[in-house]
Amino acid sequence: MPPARDRVVGVTGAGGPAQEPPAPHENEGWRVFSYMLGGMLIYGAIGWVVAHFTGISILFPMGMILGIVLSVVMIIFRFTRS
Repeated sequence: MPPARDRVVGVTGAGGPAQEPPAPHENEGWRVFSYMLGGMLIYGAIGWVVAHFTGISILFPMGMILGIVLSVVMIIFRFTRS
């Protein structure tokens, strides 16, 4: 039977200093920013590709706006649920 691993938080296997776990809400600002930026980039890119092949230039900014709106909706649903 293999030995059980040490599951105590803050204990390192190499005898190094113990580290505290990060706070649960420490990186939420960066997460929100990345959702906004990612949504704008992905839907903006989709809008640009469709606009490039159809010749309808308004699809690029509409895709970016749609990406931001969907990102805000996702952020609201993700961070307001508990």
